[in-house]
Amino acid sequence: MGQAMSFGLTQYDVEELMEYCGGKFSQAEIEGLYKRFRSLDRGHKGYISAEEFMNIPELSINPLARRLERMFETVNFKDFVGILAAFSKRASRDDRVRFIFTVFDMDGDGHVGAEDLDLMLRQLAGQSLSEEDISTVVKKALQEASTPAAGLSYDDFKKLLQGSQLLMQVEVPSDT
Repeated sequence: MGQAMSFGLTQYDVEELMEYCGGKFSQAEIEGLYKRFRSLDRGHKGYISAEEFMNIPELSINPLARRLERMFETVNFKDFVGILAAFSKRASRDDRVRFIFTVFDMDGDGHVGAEDLDLMLRQLAGQSLSEEDISTVVKKALQEASTPAAGLSYDDFKKLLQGSQLLMQVEVPSDT
């Protein structure tokens, strides 16, 4: 399969991962991600458990930490690279919006409905929003939907985020 690098990936593996993530990570970045993945995979099982995933400091303090933990219960390295691709400096706005949409679509039905929005607002805002405020925000967001009863489709969601700045980026350490 190719010559193994000193840390366990072959050149073929790296090239395959670069293609898998759509070129959002360079070879050096994938190698850096692999080192990070191996340090998180404490039992060297080949995947990261939800608990290990939450050991990433930036995630553990995120108000959406519990949602992210459920989304990525057991993540192998390929999935890890795929997930983090939305946070690459080379990721497009559409890549970022699609990731956020996936986070907000709590029930995985392809739409962000009233229940999804309600749960997300509660996680994001905690006690800072009243029941009335949450209800108002949910209603206003769903008014933007092409089919309000079904909730926000991806296109509706994308339109709703139009003009907002999406600051989602990770710096990947590399040895080069």
